[in-house]
Amino acid sequence: MELFHLRYFMTVAKYENFSKAAEELYISQPSISKAVLSLEKELDVPLFQRRGKRVQLNEAGMALKRKLEPIMSILDNLSKDLKVVAGHSRSTIVFNVLAASSLLPDILLRFKNIHPFIDFQIIQSARTTKCDLCLRSALPGSPPENGRLILSEEILLAVPMQSHLALKDSVRLEELRDENFIMLGKRASMREIADHIFESAGFTPHASFESDNPSTIRGLVAAGLGVSLWPEATWGKLATDKAKLIHLSDPVCHRNIYITSDDRDQLSDQTRLFIDFLTDYFRTLLAAY
Repeated sequence: MELFHLRYFMTVAKYENFSKAAEELYISQPSISKAVLSLEKELDVPLFQRRGKRVQLNEAGMALKRKLEPIMSILDNLSKDLKVVAGHSRSTIVFNVLAASSLLPDILLRFKNIHPFIDFQIIQSARTTKCDLCLRSALPGSPPENGRLILSEEILLAVPMQSHLALKDSVRLEELRDENFIMLGKRASMREIADHIFESAGFTPHASFESDNPSTIRGLVAAGLGVSLWPEATWGKLATDKAKLIHLSDPVCHRNIYITSDDRDQLSDQTRLFIDFLTDYFRTLLAAY
């Protein structure tokens, strides 16, 4: 099995179009078509459904793409990783995490599996600028300086199953004036976004409980002690049958997650690797919802 056959397959899978894949790879369309056909013959299974000039991954193709993604990522970054090893034994990224902190263990585990020689110093402080990268949230239309948007997620409402709201699939924000809310602490960036959302709706919610831990908030909602705003992708599923998530309308609520740095022109190769990894990680996370 030739490596270039796999790379050609991944590029076609990316665009689901032979012409666009050929343009990216700077080869002719017949060449890339021949390579994919050769790979299918070797694997003895079709990988695409052909529909004229366009193609679509079938189940076998999607399975192969999932298996190849981490392998191709390692190969693509092999040269940079070896330079890190050759230059010095380890490299450290100072990472300030102000959003999506519950995902941090999974993010670092996956990244370290690919780049074991890159270490991290984790901080969580909105007051410091002494870091290589910062993961932060912001309202749509309010991007931070030197930021790359890596996720735009819907903000849902978590409600206990015994609540009258649990009978609905969506609720207008205006209808929540008299509800007891479980809120994040005032220092959390998500709290600032929540306050802005309620201000735009013309009321201040009654905060019956405050917590900085999404797991605690989930437990309090499940216990029937109130409702809470719930970022869909970064906070994940409720993982309980005692509460459910419903959509908010008028307005539909969103927040954006950015990766920022003080000087994008002075980033190390290792930091750029991590930015690219985060971009792919959150793209995959959003696709799951």
